[in-house]
Amino acid sequence: GYGREGASDSDIEAAIDVLGLRSWVDGLPEGLDTPIGERGELLSVGERQLVSFARAAVADPGLLILDEATSSVDPQTDLALTRAIDRLSEGRTVVSIAHRMSTAEAADLVLVFDDGRLIEQGAHAELVRAGGRYAAMHAAWTNAAKTTNPGSGLT
Repeated sequence: GYGREGASDSDIEAAIDVLGLRSWVDGLPEGLDTPIGERGELLSVGERQLVSFARAAVADPGLLILDEATSSVDPQTDLALTRAIDRLSEGRTVVSIAHRMSTAEAADLVLVFDDGRLIEQGAHAELVRAGGRYAAMHAAWTNAAKTTNPGSGLT
């Protein structure tokens, strides 16, 4: 099954629509019947992630665990992934291993680990105010963003 044993075509179509992937699927040469190779080898990294999200939507788990490894995708695919994650996250508990500060900023609860030990936890704003390791990482990220995009208005 596509994410769930016995999933129907209508389950798959519904997941595609809920995640906002209709235009991407419709753009494939043969739509859902497009050959993608063994383990999706004919798809880009981002496209494989979109397929994984669609499978997760069909499975409809109560708990979703994500390892955010989306930094190597083009901006259009990154936007599609972000929207899909937002929609897939609705109504369920999500544990996200974040590599980007923007993901941590949006979380309800941030857990900061060092050498496998939990050293800080709280919401983004309270961790920044606390001035610990998370605040230092946030400051470094903010300064790097200002250096990379001097006119971006990031503060």
